Amino acid sequence: MTELDDQRAIGGSMDLRPRLDQAGSAAGRCTMTSTEGRAAVREDARLAAVRRYEILDTPTDGTFTNVAWLAATTFGTPIATVSIVDAERVWFAATHGLDGVAEVGVDPGLCASVVEQDGPYVVTDAAVDPRTLDHPLVRGELGLRFYAAAPITTVDGHHLGTVNVIDRQPREATDTQVSLLIRLAALVAEHLDLRLTALQTVRTEIGLREEAEVRAAASDVRVAAADVRLARLQAAAAALGDADRPAACQLGRDTRCTAAPELKVADSWGDSAWGCLDHVEEAILNARSVFVADAKLAGLSAYLGNRPIH
Repeated sequence: MTELDDQRAIGGSMDLRPRLDQAGSAAGRCTMTSTEGRAAVREDARLAAVRRYEILDTPTDGTFTNVAWLAATTFGTPIATVSIVDAERVWFAATHGLDGVAEVGVDPGLCASVVEQDGPYVVTDAAVDPRTLDHPLVRGELGLRFYAAAPITTVDGHHLGTVNVIDRQPREATDTQVSLLIRLAALVAEHLDLRLTALQTVRTEIGLREEAEVRAAASDVRVAAADVRLARLQAAAAALGDADRPAACQLGRDTRCTAAPELKVADSWGDSAWGCLDHVEEAILNARSVFVADAKLAGLSAYLGNRPIH
């Protein structure tokens, strides 16, 4: 037997199960990591939706209060809530029979578990249900035993929270009761959409109003500046007194201006012309080097040459 045959014989007798077990464990870890990663992405998107609706820590909404009352009345339970599940808390948008409590933790088993799945969630006896055994509301003073909830689902599929009912006694839920709970959760979602649309509309209107006010203020500033310029030009024209003037304005470029000349303007080259107040203002605004001159300056080449005055 050759050395190669010896190696094959030895390899054939080796136990490969440890290697297969290691490979299986690695594959399991990869699958778990992938699943956890997808769950984290979904949760980030869900929390972004919670922020988008801007409902956390807002004053009590009468619509949500009515929903909580109707849910409790339908099930005959002492407690009902409309809850929003945040990253670190379950915040109550409305409560019935749970006065003075604004929020609880996000321990798994109740609301925090409802938003992770689709459809209603019913616990008939929390003291023996493995999903809720360790929840503080079950083990603590409240002594929760019965819990039924439906997720509040947005149009893009995110579960913001729940409409839920609670009892301290184990009990069953009928199909009709659960169906109504689902409908109440849908009503809450619709109300949240209407509320968000109203908020966006109001903000848009406020933005347009502020923009209009800014434009009006700018317009007022321009008008005031024009009034100041006109007053100064009139004062300068009055200061020229009886100085000799041509018969008509010399500043009309495209058409002859027949208005009476009142002021003389000049540029840094020493060119000058007489003009009416309107054309003098135009020349001063459109050419940086033009200024109001005294009556002794002469020359029209810069302006009459139909080129900018520099």
